[in-house]
Amino acid sequence: MRKRPQQQRAKRIVDDILEATLYCISQHGVLHTTTPKIAEISGVSVGSIYQYFQNKEQIVEELLMRKSEKLGLGFKALVMEEQHKSIQEVIQNSIEFGFESLKADQGFLIEILKNWHEYSESESAQVLEKHFFEVALYVFNRFYSHWNFETLKHKSFVIINSTLFTMMRYVSHNQFLIEEARLKTELLTMLLAYLDSPNTE
Repeated sequence: MRKRPQQQRAKRIVDDILEATLYCISQHGVLHTTTPKIAEISGVSVGSIYQYFQNKEQIVEELLMRKSEKLGLGFKALVMEEQHKSIQEVIQNSIEFGFESLKADQGFLIEILKNWHEYSESESAQVLEKHFFEVALYVFNRFYSHWNFETLKHKSFVIINSTLFTMMRYVSHNQFLIEEARLKTELLTMLLAYLDSPNTE
């Protein structure tokens, strides 16, 4: 951001800008979202928008940062509530959480994923990956305490990236000959089999 709002009124203006950006992207896609459209929907003048953001890309990045932080903390809260559940239940509920999150906010994240090459190296993507990695280390260390740290780290990396890529690919380019319920079942089966596979180290 060009400058962080300090007063409540300024914070409300920024929130209005971000909400309008989310709506615009959800309805029209990233490429057709423009600063004038954001201004029209938010009721905030283009000049006022530029007081806080240099361009549209900076607005989207701030919105993604907030969504990434919220999504990551929500995922952590979900896992902490499932202390007494089996690894199968934890993974199953995590997959459900992932699909629900990707489809939330009128499909905002789905539209972002269609242009993921623009955001895959962004700070918001790194924040989200950090949250997911911390959750994976915590969960798998609880159920597979005999693993050494290298195994724990490698398994977490493979599971996070293979699962996220599959889910992202499905929701953003849904032309596959598989229904969502079947995909969830296949993901669960694949992950459980991988977790129980012999370690090569």
